[in-house]
Amino acid sequence: MRTLLSSVAVAVALLAAAPFAAQAASPSRPHAPAKPSAKVLKTAKKKAARAHASSCAAQDLVGDWHNIDPNTRSMRRAIVDFYCGDVILCDIYGHCSGGVSSFYMHMYGACYPTSCDWGRLQATDMGGGWIRSIYNFGFASVHVWLKTYQYYGLTYLRVWTYTDFTPSDGRTDYTTDEWMLK
Repeated sequence: MRTLLSSVAVAVALLAAAPFAAQAASPSRPHAPAKPSAKVLKTAKKKAARAHASSCAAQDLVGDWHNIDPNTRSMRRAIVDFYCGDVILCDIYGHCSGGVSSFYMHMYGACYPTSCDWGRLQATDMGGGWIRSIYNFGFASVHVWLKTYQYYGLTYLRVWTYTDFTPSDGRTDYTTDEWMLK
């Protein structure tokens, strides 16, 4: 009986801890980026995206983003694009294709003397305005989460990463949280 109670107690403890483990690999509430200089504000507002018609909704994530920290040791650049699959084509037998819309991210890490090209991956919609791609480098998997925020009249891209090293690598997992502007 004591063994059964101990097993139940361990199972309850593991179930209670599960949501916290999942939160460790996803972004929490952000701290606002530092307010940019008047010159940066003026330049960024000139670059503001122009509206254009499309049957797929315009996406504020789309664009060529650059880190606001020139000395970053994490991500320097993110190119986000959106494939609009709003047309579905069907043959006379009822076989249909199309209709799938997706975000893609192309990330560039902070390597020297030039940025590391991480490549372009399809992103998964994680809800709440977040998209995520997982870059696998063999020794580690890097979960890259992207979401836009409005501060100081500008649209910022928040880039949150979780680097999960393999057990054989031995390094400690870590996160980064950075801001980018177009």
